[in-house]
Amino acid sequence: MPRSPEPARRQILDAALRLFARNGISGTSLREIRLAAKQGNAGALHYHFGDKEGLLRALLERELPLLVERRKTLLVEAADVRSVAAVFVLPFAQLATGTEHERDVVQLLSQLHDDVSFSVEDITGLIGDTGTRDAYVLLRERVAGVSDEVLGERVRVGINSFLHAAAIWARGERRVHQVSDEVFCSNLVDMFLGAVTVGGLDR
Repeated sequence: MPRSPEPARRQILDAALRLFARNGISGTSLREIRLAAKQGNAGALHYHFGDKEGLLRALLERELPLLVERRKTLLVEAADVRSVAAVFVLPFAQLATGTEHERDVVQLLSQLHDDVSFSVEDITGLIGDTGTRDAYVLLRERVAGVSDEVLGERVRVGINSFLHAAAIWARGERRVHQVSDEVFCSNLVDMFLGAVTVGGLDR
């Protein structure tokens, strides 16, 4: 009976997650991933994923459902403007303060957003909708005095900024942090809320 390809595939995805999270996507070669996954066959990655983009897509397909489910839960519970703001950034903060695997995931997402070799369209194509569209509709309903164009830009910049902050926390670079994980999560929501609603009247 032939051996299942699943263990090798899982080992490659696990190794890719660790290396992408720490060294960046462009800064990690397929050879490094293969060696970290203890795959002796040089064609193993190409067999399972085709190329680096295929590997990245498979990794995101495996890891993003957790983020999306957390966003959906928060969206159902969203009643005021702060709870809507939480939909955007709290899942990142929760990953940053979670298990080692979850901390790697938030670092991977930050690396993806920081990688200049990926355009906004590339990232959208890889990630798809992670639950922010419905949250944006609710935010738009609750923030007055800010144009659609400005609010959209604030949300885009805010997500990138607070995702980066979550990734820094996940790496354990807490020398300047004097707060608990719980305070970090709550504060990240408050900072995002302040950034997107400044100059507007929230309802």
